Amino acid sequence: MNNEMIKSKTIKVSSQRHLVIPKEYYDTLQIGEEVMIELHEGHLVIKPIVKVDGDFAENLLEELIAAGFSGEELVAKFKEVKQMVLNGEKPYR
Repeated sequence: MNNEMIKSKTIKVSSQRHLVIPKEYYDTLQIGEEVMIELHEGHLVIKPIVKVDGDFAENLLEELIAAGFSGEELVAKFKEVKQMVLNGEKPYR
């Protein structure tokens, strides 16, 4: 959770197994129409699905090159930042 304060809230689960994500969480995570749900060590983990446009890779490479990365360092940084974005994290600068 990257130094974020962990917030918790009790919510109800309907008889159809539906639950409502609190608006504050929904807005903060910029959740769209779908989420990824994982069972991890006895906990449910709900993650927003990040959809990227077709120019994502090119834009990311341009930003990293402008920041001074090149060669193997560029490749490593690209992989790191790409995974962060796909995990719904905000890349640090």
